[in-house]
Amino acid sequence: MNNPEKCLICDTADPTLFFAKARLSGAEVYDLRTCPTCQASFFSPIPSSDALAEHYSKDYTFYKGDNFKAQGKGSAFARKYLVPRLNQGKLLDIGCASGDFLAGVQQGSQWQVYGTDINPEVVASVQSKLGLDVRAGEIEDVGFDAGFFDAVRVQDILEHVPQPLTFLKECRRILDDSGIFYLSVPNGLADAQNLIDYYTQYESPAFSGAGHIYFFSMDSLTLLFDQAGFRIEKTYSYNFKKGLRSLSKLPKSKHWKRDLTPPVVQQSKKPHAEVQMHNQKQRSAAYYDFQFMKDELFKLPGIHHYAQDFSFVLKPK
Repeated sequence: MNNPEKCLICDTADPTLFFAKARLSGAEVYDLRTCPTCQASFFSPIPSSDALAEHYSKDYTFYKGDNFKAQGKGSAFARKYLVPRLNQGKLLDIGCASGDFLAGVQQGSQWQVYGTDINPEVVASVQSKLGLDVRAGEIEDVGFDAGFFDAVRVQDILEHVPQPLTFLKECRRILDDSGIFYLSVPNGLADAQNLIDYYTQYESPAFSGAGHIYFFSMDSLTLLFDQAGFRIEKTYSYNFKKGLRSLSKLPKSKHWKRDLTPPVVQQSKKPHAEVQMHNQKQRSAAYYDFQFMKDELFKLPGIHHYAQDFSFVLKPK
């Protein structure tokens, strides 16, 4: 069990500060603590592997969506970012969920695609339905060779992992020295604020339904990237309205408390984390390219602290 008085990111000697109590799907309650030096926040103690597995074995919303939209986004991503760099290469998507983004990359380019997800039932579903090389488990345990990938994509995953530096170091190990790393992560200041506000108002632990256990500041991310062997090439900020609401610079949504209210803890006989993608309407490649570029236009270059989310383009040092 980690020392709650010690920062898990910058290893400062200054004691961390308590701000709230929070929980995942299980009954255990965690402190939300913040480092006064690097401003990172995190659950203390860090949830165990069993607690995280329980959380992701529920009806986890990341495994739902419109598969045509996800595939279209993958194809547009390949045409915009991958093919201009290399006509053929190998891409890894860590936390690939339904696998439809990877299927889209495969459809829109000559790149080979690989994925990982921590939920074995989801991985089995993706393998069966899409025939992709997707592996179950933590990235450190799935056995990719050093320098195997030309690009690695991590979309809203880093805030879930118990050991972010170990995770990033493994990403660097399996990435070619000339490769590129696409990372998206919530703005920790905005992401943690709703948990704090809920706890302050109700004096009851807030529910981290998305499973976030780390809430990174820019200082803490810069430190992690450097320690893992990456340098920052580009930065972007987006989802400003949500960020302004989280930080109470705009009125919060009238339903802001709904997702923070802990569910009733029940013993489930069978997990429900299967992939539940829905065919809605398949559109042309031009449509998905347009939608992708429209989304990109709402990303402002640089780090802006009122945004809900940040994205980074990183390269090996």
